[in-house]
Amino acid sequence: MNIYWRTFAFLKPYRGRLLTASISAALYSASSALMIWMIGPLLLTVFGMTGVNLDEHKAGQDTTSRTALYSTAQDSTVVIDTTAGETAQNSAAKKQIAQTEEVLVGLKDRAKAAIQSFVEADTPTKTLFNFCVFVLVIIVGKNAFNYLQGFLMVFVQQSMMRDLRNRLFNKYQDLSFDHFHMERTGALMSRVTNDVSVLNATLDLGFNHLVADISLVTLLTSFLIILSWKLTLMAMLVLPGLFLFVWFLGGKIRKYSTRSQERMADVSSALEENISNFRIVKAFGTEEKERKKFHSTTRAYFNSLLRMVRIQHLNSPMNDTLASFAGIVMLYYAGSNVMANTGGMDASDFMVFIVAMFSLIKPAKSLTTTHTRLQEGMAAAERIFETLDTVPKVKERENPITIQGLKESLVFKNVSFRYPGGDQALDNVDFTVKRGEIVAIVGPSGGGKSTLVDMVPRFYDPQDGGVLIDGVDIRDLTLDSLRALLGVVTQETYLFNDTIAANIGYGVESFTQDELIEAATAANAHEFISEFPEGYETQIGNRGVRLSGGQRQRIAIARALLRNPEILIFDEATSALDTESEHLVQSAIDNLMKNRTALVVAHRLSTIQRANKILVIENARLVESGTHTELLAQDGLYRRLYDMQHTLLSDHKEPSAT
Repeated sequence: MNIYWRTFAFLKPYRGRLLTASISAALYSASSALMIWMIGPLLLTVFGMTGVNLDEHKAGQDTTSRTALYSTAQDSTVVIDTTAGETAQNSAAKKQIAQTEEVLVGLKDRAKAAIQSFVEADTPTKTLFNFCVFVLVIIVGKNAFNYLQGFLMVFVQQSMMRDLRNRLFNKYQDLSFDHFHMERTGALMSRVTNDVSVLNATLDLGFNHLVADISLVTLLTSFLIILSWKLTLMAMLVLPGLFLFVWFLGGKIRKYSTRSQERMADVSSALEENISNFRIVKAFGTEEKERKKFHSTTRAYFNSLLRMVRIQHLNSPMNDTLASFAGIVMLYYAGSNVMANTGGMDASDFMVFIVAMFSLIKPAKSLTTTHTRLQEGMAAAERIFETLDTVPKVKERENPITIQGLKESLVFKNVSFRYPGGDQALDNVDFTVKRGEIVAIVGPSGGGKSTLVDMVPRFYDPQDGGVLIDGVDIRDLTLDSLRALLGVVTQETYLFNDTIAANIGYGVESFTQDELIEAATAANAHEFISEFPEGYETQIGNRGVRLSGGQRQRIAIARALLRNPEILIFDEATSALDTESEHLVQSAIDNLMKNRTALVVAHRLSTIQRANKILVIENARLVESGTHTELLAQDGLYRRLYDMQHTLLSDHKEPSAT
C-alpha cells in the first residue's frame, strides 16, 4: 500500500483543484443519472396526458403500490399461519422486508412528485414546455461540470508529471558515477518519459473517471433498488465472480506491464546508442546489423506488450458478457411482470429501470478495469520510486566544511578502490602533490590512471585510504566548494548543443566578453572561432559535431581557463588528436597550467618531460615515481615505455604509450 500513498503524495499540492474536480465529476454523474430518471416523467408528460392527468396517474400508481404491498404482507401472513414451525425471527424478517418495500415505494413516489412539482402547469403544452426547460438546464449543468472536472484534472495530471520528471532529473544530478555506469542511458531516459506517462494514464483513470463512475454507479444502483430491490438483488449475484476475475487479471497485468516497460527501455537504449555512434556505424558499414539489433528490441517490446494487451482485452468482453447476460434475464423477468401487472412496477418505472440498468454497465465495466489499469501504473511507479530511493554512494557528510582554496598540498594517502564486480582499480596508492606542481601519471591502459584522477572531484570515493587537501579529507568538504577548485579536461570532450560562448562559459555564473575572448585566445581557439560567420554565437550541434576534434578540445580548455581553477586535471586530453591539433592543444594546456597545480594523465610521454613529478601506474599500483631523468635512469617500466615511443617516432609512426 505504501506505493499508492507515495504516488498520491505528489497530488497533495493540488488537493484544492483535485477536490473541485472530484465534486464536479460527482455533479456530472448526478446530472447524468437525473437525465435517466427523467424518462419516467417524459413518458407521463407525453403519453399520460391523453385523457389522464398527472394527479390521477399518481393516485392510481399509489393505489397499485399499496395493493402490491398489502398483497405481499398478506402472503407473509399466510405463510406464518400455515407454517406451524415458523420462528418469530423469520416473521420479524418478513415484516422488515415489507416495511423496507414500503419505504422504497415512498421514495419513488416522492421523487416523482418532486419532478412533477417542477414541470406541472395549467395545460399539457405548458407542462411539456417546463419539462423541456428543466431538461435543458440539466444538460447545460452536466456539460459545465464535465468541462470543469476535465480541465482541472488535466492541470493536476500535467503538474504531477512535471513534478515527477523534475524529481527524477534532480535525482540524476545527485547520483554517483557508478549508477550511470551500471544503468543504460535508454533505461534512464525511459524512467523520465515512458514510466511517468504510464503513471499519468493511471491517474487519469483513477481520478478523472473513478469519481464519476462511482457516483454514477451509486446513483443508478439506488434507482434500481428503489424501482425493484428484487431485480437489483439478482444483478448483484454476478458481482463476486466479476471481482474475482478482475483481481486475477490485475496480478497478470502488473507483471506483464513491468516487463513491457523494461523492453521499452531497451528500445530507447538501442536508439540512443545508434544515434550517438552513427559515425562508427557508417564507417564500419554495420547498418544492416544495427537494423537487426533494433528490430530485435522492438520485437521483444511488441511481444511483451501483446501479452499484456491480450490479458487487458480479455477483461472487457468477459465482464460485458456476464453483465449483459444478467441484464437480459432481468429484462425478461421484469417485462413479464409489467405485462402481467404484477411486481409493483408500471410501464414508466419499467422503462427507467431498463435504461438505468443498461446505463450502469458502462461505468461498472469501467470500475472493473480500474484494478487492472492501476497495476500498470503501480508497475511504473515502482520503477520511478526505485530510482528516487537510490542512495548516492558519493554524498556530503553532516556539517561539511567549505574550502576556500589549495594552500599547501593534495595528498593521496594509501588509496584503494575496486569497481563493483570488477578487479582492483587502485591498490594502496600513496603520493603528494605540492601546490604549484605539475604531476604526470603514465602507464599501460587499464592500470588505473583515470580512476586515480576521478578520486579528486569525488566522482568515486576510495574504499580504503583517503584524498586530502591541506590535511582535510575531501569527504569532509562540501561538493560545491571542492569542485569549484577544479578544472577538468578529458580525452572525450563533453559539449552541449548550444553556442560556443555558452559552452566556454558553462559553469561560470558571470563573465565579460573580454574574459571570454581572453580564455579562448589562451586556448588557441579565438582564431578559428572568429572565422565562423556568427563567431562566438555559432551553434555547434549535439556534442559539438560541427567542430573538429582539435577545435572541441580547445573549447574545453577555454572553458577550464575561464573557470580559473586552482587544480587542473587533464585525462589524456591530446591522445585522440592529430599532430597539428595536438601541438595547438598542448600549447593551450601549457598556458592553462601556468602557476597552477595540475594532474596530467599522459598519453604521449614527450608532452610531460617537464613535469615536476611523474607517477607510473601499473596493475592498480604505483610502481615508479620521479622526474623524467630519474625514471630513465631507473631502467624500469617508464624507460621501456619511453623507448617504445621513441622507436615508433623514429619509424614515423603515431606514438602510443597506452
